[in-house]
Amino acid sequence: MLRLSALLVLLAAPAFAQSTDAGVRPRVAVLYFVPNTTDPELQAFGKGLASLMITDLVGYPSLQVLERERLEDAVSELKLGETKFADKSTFAKVGKVLGVQYLVVGVLMGGKGHYVIAARAIKYPQLDDVVSARADFNGDDVFAAESQIVRDLAAKLVVNGAELTAAEPMQPKTFKLPLKTASTYSRALSAKDKKDTATATKLLGEVVKEQPDFKLAQLDLLSLTK
Repeated sequence: MLRLSALLVLLAAPAFAQSTDAGVRPRVAVLYFVPNTTDPELQAFGKGLASLMITDLVGYPSLQVLERERLEDAVSELKLGETKFADKSTFAKVGKVLGVQYLVVGVLMGGKGHYVIAARAIKYPQLDDVVSARADFNGDDVFAAESQIVRDLAAKLVVNGAELTAAEPMQPKTFKLPLKTASTYSRALSAKDKKDTATATKLLGEVVKEQPDFKLAQLDLLSLTK
């Protein structure tokens, strides 16, 4: 298990840090996933899912992954809501502002204990699909589905034969993340982005209490309390 100090160093590193891989690494942005459901837990999860995916994709040295805060800046600049990431006109605007080669987009579907993450990577500025991925999950563990999506997408987002190797994962292999907890985490991020520190701190505290091994939530909470 990674020590918290090591995690701070990892996340503090620039999103576009230099790599030892040959060739130019593609820049990738993960947009907030769009909920296509009436399930309240899934409706709140789009921002949290993006945060999880960004953190996991950063572990691949053959990719350059944009930090979530930069995406949030683009959301504000373009006056987009958190769920307005469903059409090509939006993709074109976001891709131009962020200066990336690939956008990871997707939807969340399902309810009553059966859920689906459907994701795809599209190339900018062509806006053509490069690869798609799908994972089903129940409410007990969204993390396994998210991890599978990341592996499937990362396997295709390489250039010049760069070796696809991943750094040590942030979460232990035994880690499980219930959808309810993941939804609370996502609400905390929304509060944090709105500068509502009190609400964000409260919600992140609940998440860490429920899931003590959730390292990403620990770091987000630490950033508010240090």
